[in-house]
Amino acid sequence: MKIKSTTVFIALVFIACSKDNTSNKLQSYNVSNLVLAKSVPINDLGTDTYMGAVGGLYPAGANSPSGQYAIDLHNASQSIVPLDTFGRISNLAKAKVVFLSLGSSTGGNNMKTLKVKTVGNPLTNPKLLLISGNNGYGNGSLNSVQNINDPYWAHVTQVIKGNKSSYRQVQVIYLETDDSVNVFTWPERPIAVKNSIENCLRVIKQQFPNVKVVYVLGRTKTFGNLKLYNKEPAPYFFGWSCKWAIEDQINGVPGTEYTGSNAVAPMITWGFYQWADSTPRKTDGFYWVQSSTRDNLHASYPWQDTLATRFQKFLLTDPYARIWYAAH
Repeated sequence: MKIKSTTVFIALVFIACSKDNTSNKLQSYNVSNLVLAKSVPINDLGTDTYMGAVGGLYPAGANSPSGQYAIDLHNASQSIVPLDTFGRISNLAKAKVVFLSLGSSTGGNNMKTLKVKTVGNPLTNPKLLLISGNNGYGNGSLNSVQNINDPYWAHVTQVIKGNKSSYRQVQVIYLETDDSVNVFTWPERPIAVKNSIENCLRVIKQQFPNVKVVYVLGRTKTFGNLKLYNKEPAPYFFGWSCKWAIEDQINGVPGTEYTGSNAVAPMITWGFYQWADSTPRKTDGFYWVQSSTRDNLHASYPWQDTLATRFQKFLLTDPYARIWYAAH
């Protein structure tokens, strides 16, 4: 584990909080029945708006990458090749493409199920090593991930070592967790979460010198009277935070640079976007209901299998992800 000073972390927080420009474009709303009623899957919105914000997973209502960002994502994906534990390109049997998940329990459950579907699958890259670095019970929040001195990172180190891997071997990361933010107005909450995600990207770049891409899936819809950061519309807002973090990177916002000598972050991009309600999404037919969960938060079986299957389908068919995930 790499230990950095708390001064660096504080500076990162300041950088992120100093560039909030989204709030200048959107009207502020308290979380209310109106806000909840207007929740529509971001990928279904297209160029339509939610509380004044244009939908689509990517800018201008699009659901797929384009322009220079798409070119850069292709190049980053092409650069993902088997590495040894020293981070060197290698053809030896022990060389791996390490795909690590970070965050709390929901993403960890997804990664563990995905791993079962990946190992020994003739459709997947045989050099893949999937590792779940997630930690439940609130111990793997964005607040933990973005703080290099948090005990969470000792857990990550232990897991990586337990898989006979190293920080230098990690090239792909899947980030999903709760957000630890105590603001509950729109757009202030998703902006604050976006800033936390960008802090995480910079810390990830420091910790994993060979990381290329970070995938975000948002979160699934939740139900009932959960803790505020897990209660709707917080999970729905999380998807907007992911979208805006990606857009910041596309727009070259300082503190999100991913190429060249000034790179401070890996690329961030969408995996399978998970938020849906009981109406099947027009984009892909995916839906999510209370019975999809076992406790209003975590997926129940077979819905956990459904999430991992959807994620794997994305990894196998996406023109960028399949470069490193699929067998060739």
